[in-house]
Amino acid sequence: MMNKLMFSYFQLTFGQEEAYLQPEQSYDRLKKCGYDAIEICPPKGRYGLGVKPEDYVETHRQLKADYGLEVSCINECWGEMWDPFSPNYKTLTEPKTADLAVSETKSSIDFAAELGAPAVTIAVAIHEPVTRDNVADFTAIAVEALGRMADYAKTRDVRLVFEATNHLEMGKFVNTARNHKRMIELTGRGNIGIQLDWFHVNLEELDPYEAVMDAQPLLWHLHFRDSNSLTPGYGKTDFKAVLRALKKTGYDGYCTIESAPMIPDADTAAKDGIDYLKFLERIVEYQLSPDFPDGFAIPNSG
Repeated sequence: MMNKLMFSYFQLTFGQEEAYLQPEQSYDRLKKCGYDAIEICPPKGRYGLGVKPEDYVETHRQLKADYGLEVSCINECWGEMWDPFSPNYKTLTEPKTADLAVSETKSSIDFAAELGAPAVTIAVAIHEPVTRDNVADFTAIAVEALGRMADYAKTRDVRLVFEATNHLEMGKFVNTARNHKRMIELTGRGNIGIQLDWFHVNLEELDPYEAVMDAQPLLWHLHFRDSNSLTPGYGKTDFKAVLRALKKTGYDGYCTIESAPMIPDADTAAKDGIDYLKFLERIVEYQLSPDFPDGFAIPNSG
């Protein structure tokens, strides 16, 4: 029996005003569309619109109960302490801001623990181009910071999911599943996994099916947006190949949809995304089943 996929949506793509001032709209939309969960970005710095994190936790705790949705993941948001260092030093490759990243991630881990979210998303940014001459030093700084994050996450029973991002945003550093796996192995921690985002995969990986396989056994969370950053189905990503790989490997994490921008509108993007992936899931399960007519195999003689 194949695992049925669980679907979530990244709430912040509905806009800051809805996310922080009217979050019940997100829950109502996702419940109507058939989602299982919601991914949340904590109210920090420029994102929070003045909402206090402790109040936001209580709001979502109540909304979870009212709508029967889980919180799939907390998406790391580095807050106001980072602003003086952005955009050049919002990184894990420079000691001072790596320390800030650890501090900010600890607060997101606390936020996740309060809401019962299983994971927090993290990523590595760079402060200058990575070269053969500096990659060892940059890696050492990042690995040490990731280790401190993971150690704290373990005390709160939260896992970290490390997103492989594209070179236009984070440089040619850890931008593929294989490179993320290498970085995770260097930390020596068992509570850091990989989050693939199919927009980034489209830019960096040789093949989406191979990306799923390369991430094993550490693939714990997924972001589903298409090759053009829109909702699944609106671009050219081969999501049937992706889903076949997930089914074959027994993936049991969340499939979190996001669309940036929300084209044509939030309701349509949210509904089209889950409807499209559920349709493909049905096709893929048939393709992988013994009933699929892939040559009409000779029946067993026994």
